Amino acid sequence: MGAGALVLALLAAWALLAAWRHDAEAASAAAARTWIDATTAAALALAAGAEPDDAVRTLAPLRPPAGQAADFDAGRARVQAAAADGDRLATAQALRALLSRTEALGGDGLAQRLTPHQRVETLLAIVALAAAVVLGVTAMAMRRQRGVLRHALRRATSDLGRGEWQAALRPLGDARLGAPSAFDALAAGVEEVLGTSERRWRALAELAADWYWETDDAHRLAWMSGTGPLAALPGMAVDALIGRRHDEIPALEPAGGDWSRLTQAMQAQRAFRDMGFRARLPGGDERWLAISGRPRVDAAGAFAGYEGVGRDDTERRRAHDALRASDQRWALMAGLASDYYFETDTEHRMLPLRPELARRFGALAEHAEGLRPWEAFPHAMAPADWDAFRRDIAERRPYRDVELTIHLSGDAQRIVTISAVPRFDGAGRFVGYHGVGRDQTLRREAERLLMRHNEALQRAVSERTAELERVNRDLEAFARELAHELRTPIGHVQGLAQLLVSKAGDRLAAEDLELVEMQLGAARHMRQTVDGLLMLARSANESLRFDIVDLSALAAEIAATLPPLARRAPIAWDIEPGLIAWASAPAMRIVLTNLLGNAAKFTRHVEAPTVHVAGHVDGDGRLQLRIEDNGAGFDPARVDRLFKPFARLHAEQDYQGTGLGLTIVARLVERHGGGVAAHSESGRGACFEVTLAARAPQPAAVP
Repeated sequence: MGAGALVLALLAAWALLAAWRHDAEAASAAAARTWIDATTAAALALAAGAEPDDAVRTLAPLRPPAGQAADFDAGRARVQAAAADGDRLATAQALRALLSRTEALGGDGLAQRLTPHQRVETLLAIVALAAAVVLGVTAMAMRRQRGVLRHALRRATSDLGRGEWQAALRPLGDARLGAPSAFDALAAGVEEVLGTSERRWRALAELAADWYWETDDAHRLAWMSGTGPLAALPGMAVDALIGRRHDEIPALEPAGGDWSRLTQAMQAQRAFRDMGFRARLPGGDERWLAISGRPRVDAAGAFAGYEGVGRDDTERRRAHDALRASDQRWALMAGLASDYYFETDTEHRMLPLRPELARRFGALAEHAEGLRPWEAFPHAMAPADWDAFRRDIAERRPYRDVELTIHLSGDAQRIVTISAVPRFDGAGRFVGYHGVGRDQTLRREAERLLMRHNEALQRAVSERTAELERVNRDLEAFARELAHELRTPIGHVQGLAQLLVSKAGDRLAAEDLELVEMQLGAARHMRQTVDGLLMLARSANESLRFDIVDLSALAAEIAATLPPLARRAPIAWDIEPGLIAWASAPAMRIVLTNLLGNAAKFTRHVEAPTVHVAGHVDGDGRLQLRIEDNGAGFDPARVDRLFKPFARLHAEQDYQGTGLGLTIVARLVERHGGGVAAHSESGRGACFEVTLAARAPQPAAVP
């Protein structure tokens, strides 16, 4: 024990010597804080629009902290050189580098006044003095306490190194460290300085662009201000983005769909500017981002990652796209509406075009001048079509939308339609034709492209439909197999539980019997769910045989055989007679069993429960069947979930069920070519409307 006290006393003396050394470091930190304030003020003034020379003027009279003259003078010189050149961006970056250095000495230096090892020494000194007085602390306890402290301080140092200063401060106030007040004071000081630095840099970044970002040397995002559109991505808060590469953010994609341009720039450590990205936001909206970045280096000049800014480029991009679309529409309309006027003489030779049209058509107009159309463009129509055209104009009949495919040099061609009527002079003599022509080249090209696109789209839809049908068949087959596989073990569980109750129920304690009953209930519920899954799979594929079905008689039979339920009063059934439908009787039994069973279940707590089954045939010969009750009803705002598998609109403990019944009803009714709808208000009952064919379809008349 005495030897341990002596060791602890020596450690205390060591800590006192360290405290003397800290006073000198505190003076250096105070000088560094002066630099922090001056550098931050210069950065904010620059961001606010001040000239670079004016913004950095406050740095000139400052004296460097002790032992740091070379670094601080060099940093100040870089700032002043950039300001002298009038380069605002370079000045801001030099200020940032200088501020990082001053924070390392004066901001983070608050945390560095006691290095992790010195903090351990100080705490051990306190423990040593206490141990020397009371001599009650054993060597093992001291080693354990030392380990806890080292772990906390190493973790805090690691977090600070990554810039996660809030996480670094949390373990310093842990009561298990044994000296919470000292560490709380230290944490408060560090938090104040780092919080001020964080606020200043955030203000600078947000004034310079929409947001600021940094990566580490592996191109993983290390820091980003929280004001950019990236923070609005689904599940992409700023904390979730940290540590990811650009191509690891699911909702972000490059404008050209290829990451290679950015990847190559980063691998070559080149600066890049206004690189476009598209971010898909919740709800289908999308934003366009423009990112600029440049490599950054550490104090030793080694590559440390990238730093840069980003801005929301959506509005500019949309304006650009709108302008481009407008230009395209104008070009298309100009091509489609490029009518021109022409005249022929009595021999049907083309007269010269107006100068502006001659300039537009160039050699084509010169080639046609003085020639008949079939002479100027013999291959523009088939010979038979030219013969018909000549017969029409020989009889001086007007013609309309005659299409000419004029072949130019190479594979180029122009499609023109012409329309004309004969013209006569004042004496009624025929003097030729006059008419208009329209260049249809762009229109026909658009039609061809649209037709090709439609064909490709139809193929894609057909392939996708076939794929979905195959997947649905596979899923339904899997559901059937799964249901069959589950029925046997569930039956064993249920049967063994029933056997246990029947053979040893009177010997079981009340609590044990209750557990067995719970097992039986769970097995029955699982069996019902499996049966429901099996029925759901069958409802999609099982063949249906249609016939005339008396739904009134079927509903009365089902109502009489529904399983008894604990209820406040018996149900008053009101079933309209003569409800006839053209349907599958087994399928209709399943439909009515589910709908009437639901009506009975949800009227258990009603004092005078009633269920009405009625219907009528509409003008299209379809039966509109209504099943209405005065039970619990449901929230109409959630009706869209009603027919989905396993959907529940009520608590299971109040109304038990598998959640599959209405899904089966909807599928079977749809296979009959009908539909089902539901209407309700909470606490005022529910009404289900089923549409079915009232009679067999009539065969199509043979012409």
